[in-house]
Amino acid sequence: MSFGFSRQLVTLFWTVVTVAICFVRLPLLGLYYLSTATRQHPTWTYRQAIGVEILRIWFMYASTVKFHFPISLESGRELERFVIIEPSTRHIYAALPSASESNVKPERIGGTWYPKLYNPREDATQQVILHFHGGGYVLGSTRDSECRSAALNLCKNLNAFSFFPQYRLASSPSGRFPAALQDALTAYAYLINIGVQTSNIVLSGDSAGGHLVVMLLRYLSENSGLLGNPRAALLWSPWLNLAVDAEDIDHCRNNSTDFVLSAFVKWAVESFVPPGMDLMHRYLSPFHHPFTTATPIWIQVGGREVLYEEIMFFADCMRKREGNTIDIVAVSYAPHDILLASNILGFESELENATKIAARFLEATGN
Repeated sequence: MSFGFSRQLVTLFWTVVTVAICFVRLPLLGLYYLSTATRQHPTWTYRQAIGVEILRIWFMYASTVKFHFPISLESGRELERFVIIEPSTRHIYAALPSASESNVKPERIGGTWYPKLYNPREDATQQVILHFHGGGYVLGSTRDSECRSAALNLCKNLNAFSFFPQYRLASSPSGRFPAALQDALTAYAYLINIGVQTSNIVLSGDSAGGHLVVMLLRYLSENSGLLGNPRAALLWSPWLNLAVDAEDIDHCRNNSTDFVLSAFVKWAVESFVPPGMDLMHRYLSPFHHPFTTATPIWIQVGGREVLYEEIMFFADCMRKREGNTIDIVAVSYAPHDILLASNILGFESELENATKIAARFLEATGN
């Protein structure tokens, strides 16, 4: 029996099991959460309580079968808003960690513009949000089905265009570190090459995408003058410590109010990090390696997410570095990543408020 066929059988088995769990567990939880007293948090709505449970089931399933998220360079329903980007000149990638030893090389990637295709002649003065989606480097895409709600929220509240690059995922052979960072550099250089001034570029990323933004900021800081610094960076529930013991997540005080599971973190780290690479490397775990950057950083964290304490600690350490501008906003009763998952979780108003605070931060730190 071939490995591929065996994996299909395993996937089929766990799909049937997951469907069965949904049919049994969700109706019972639906009854259990009718009372606010039995919900994960007393301030949560019924929709929020159920939404977190749905995502927990999804992430457990994806982790168990090691779900392969398909990526396509076809335009699809996004039509002209989806663009293909070729790798930039070789020198911008030259100083990447492990690049000389790795078989991972810069490749062609795609990306989606929101709310419409950026026109360099007509939109030259407009701000552009360069956003990297979350998903632990193993899940996610930039397509309307995944990112439209988050993208339009950024466009509306920040009065900007948004560009979501489809960086390579670690579920593909060429997607291990430093692939995503190569692709982030490709996307940043693309914006500059089409005429967007760095003073009009705001980096943004949720969860693993926030980790990718931090890696990109560090690279630009360590290689000053290479491409120039962006206007600012927005981090939404950033994942900052790949060296964490995944099992610690199961014992975190916020475990019951979040959908991030130890099984998912373990799968993500094993997929993304090349064999033999130290998980404490400054690029992999910036939680342990604060640095100085000329780019102002705004951070949003959910008060009920499992990454809360790590994010707060990182913000405090970064704030203590001379020359850094760091601001952090805690949504007191929110779980992980309300930017990307608010439409599922029911935290739309909390996201709206947080994005408006981010807009004021950009105004206060703008040139």
